[in-house]
Amino acid sequence: MPHINVRPFNGLQSVELSNEVLRVTVFPETGARIYSIFHEPSQTEFLWHHPHNTPRLHEAGELFDDVFPGGWDELFPTCDACEFQGLQVPDHGELWNVPWEWKIEKNGDAACLYTGVTAKQFPVRFERRIVLDPLEPTFHLHYRLTNLSSTSLNLIWGIHPLFHISPQHRLELPGGKMKVELSSGEDFGVPGQVYDWPHLPTSNGLTDMQSIPAAEIKAFAGHYCTEPRGNWFTLTDTVKGVGIKMVYPQEIFRSLWLWQSYGGWRELYHLAVEPWGGHPVRLDQAVQAGNYLRAIFRIIAR
Repeated sequence: MPHINVRPFNGLQSVELSNEVLRVTVFPETGARIYSIFHEPSQTEFLWHHPHNTPRLHEAGELFDDVFPGGWDELFPTCDACEFQGLQVPDHGELWNVPWEWKIEKNGDAACLYTGVTAKQFPVRFERRIVLDPLEPTFHLHYRLTNLSSTSLNLIWGIHPLFHISPQHRLELPGGKMKVELSSGEDFGVPGQVYDWPHLPTSNGLTDMQSIPAAEIKAFAGHYCTEPRGNWFTLTDTVKGVGIKMVYPQEIFRSLWLWQSYGGWRELYHLAVEPWGGHPVRLDQAVQAGNYLRAIFRIIAR
């Protein structure tokens, strides 16, 4: 049978859902961040943790990149700060640094944690349930976004997990059209370049984007999958033979954002594979490009 434990951590409450195979740890008071996904049989932590920042309560005005501890955040209604319809939409959105309501719920034999929050600027209620399978290394996320206003809303929403990586890891996508947005050097593309996953043409030959380089290369890149051919991705440790797979509703999450920090951005080494309901991941630009979500009453994702 699965278990749910509540423990103190650095002035916060951590909520831990576990079965014999998997342990999922959440901090409801800091954006309901999923801080850890741990596979017990192989002693594998899938999520990346910052070497210096730890989970804590946040103060107003703090910038995400300066204080984020790692793990998995919900980004709404933008990633990059922008002005939109007279509102100053903050860096990485409204939800990552505020306390969420939470409660433990019954869901048959599964472990279930409900978290919810109402955004301050956008009239949206954002709810998420994590349901851990009783036996299998599987958990399901059930989302509900409810428009609290009387008019439709334009928005984007991204799931933002930062993964632990090594050169023995391999990233697999179902394929699709890619676009280079950011790059520290030509081996990871030229901004604006379009290519088909997984081979990126450069003047030095093809870069296999499925392979994870070592941190010593001091590189970073940000690529969009603008036309994914499927609704999943996997990240596998090929030596240990263990990996993580995400499956998501493609009718809502229409693109993927790949943030690849291989020692070249703040000397950090991690990978983010982020399903997004539009692109670019700056709200005003996504709406201008016509790549966004329109919330009339509610959005439900399972």
